[in-house]
Amino acid sequence: MKKTPSLLVFFIFLLVVTACGGPFTSTSSDLYVVKKAHSKDDNEAWIIAYDPNSITEKKEIKILVQELMVWNLIEVNKTYFSSYSKKGDNPWILDKIEHLGDNETIR
Repeated sequence: MKKTPSLLVFFIFLLVVTACGGPFTSTSSDLYVVKKAHSKDDNEAWIIAYDPNSITEKKEIKILVQELMVWNLIEVNKTYFSSYSKKGDNPWILDKIEHLGDNETIR
């Protein structure tokens, strides 16, 4: 008898903990880079890009680039294949980026 209430409390606790994380969204698509920028203190770097294959509008999105070496290699007015994600209301974060049709690079 005592196991049922404690088991119920455990499941409710588990439900609350998992719900607090917020939704996680991940996207993979072609990206056309329109602009690159960084903060004045060089702590944040980002790109402004859009999916050129989108059948709706070409909505520009801001994607944070955590690796500055990667940001340095990204060129404006070029299209890349990329994966980016975000958690809840946080900004998009670049997970992976590669040149289109480049099958010779080490991944």
